[in-house]
Amino acid sequence: MFYRFLLLLSISFTFTVPVASQTEPRGENCPICKDGEHLNGNPYQKGIKTELPYLISGIGLVGTGFLLQALNTTDPFTIDEIDRLDRNSVNPFDRPATYNWDPNMATASDYLALGAMALPAFFLSTKHSRSQLGSLVVMGLEVGMINFGITSSVKNLSSRARPYVYNPNVPMDERTSSLNRKSFFSGHTSHTAAFSFFFAKVLNDYHPNMKTGLKITIWTVAIAVPVSTAYLRVESGKHFKTDVITGFMVGAATGWFVPQLHKKKKGTSAFSVFPTTIFGRPGMYLSYRF
Repeated sequence: MFYRFLLLLSISFTFTVPVASQTEPRGENCPICKDGEHLNGNPYQKGIKTELPYLISGIGLVGTGFLLQALNTTDPFTIDEIDRLDRNSVNPFDRPATYNWDPNMATASDYLALGAMALPAFFLSTKHSRSQLGSLVVMGLEVGMINFGITSSVKNLSSRARPYVYNPNVPMDERTSSLNRKSFFSGHTSHTAAFSFFFAKVLNDYHPNMKTGLKITIWTVAIAVPVSTAYLRVESGKHFKTDVITGFMVGAATGWFVPQLHKKKKGTSAFSVFPTTIFGRPGMYLSYRF
């Protein structure tokens, strides 16, 4: 009798191509869109009810990151501990990074991380995104807070040693610094990926009919900035390859999903629930439409 009343949940993701509403502006001049015609209006929902869940999530994640930092009792490596470290204990994929050390590359990665924050300034270059700058700034703040909170929390939970602590050619004051257990995952890489993908995603959402060459250029830049940052972080001895790969994925997902979840839903609701039978038992079918 129990299985008669059991509800089995099946989740599917349905991808649909947005269709412009009849109430949206059509035929506006736009140098970014194909044939010089802009056929789409603002793709995002606005208002405090829309933003509140993301702002609360961002603030909560930032707070969690700071709390875990305060509760983190892991001490930096001492000189005796460093003398006992063996780079052969590092997995073969990551081990080459233990031979790296270049402060100039670390500085270059700092500049790239700062530069990535300027990418959303390109929203000012088109009148369609420029007119919604206030809401885009709020969305960018949400991206930054969510990414920072996740990154900081994981760093303090993992307390992974940085590659340079295994390198005897690195000055001892660096190897015993308070940051030598903050390797996983790369905050520089996640930060640049989050803002780069946010920049590319928003421009494409405002201009779904964008010229192909420009679209390729925008996404190439969005990928190249965090990839370059990741390369510099590994070569500088600050991070392992698994650190920067994870940072790239987390940052890119944050920068892409936050705008995506703000998008207006065309036609039917984003969530649909249908009664169905699964494996001969009554259940519900939950569908989410991106």
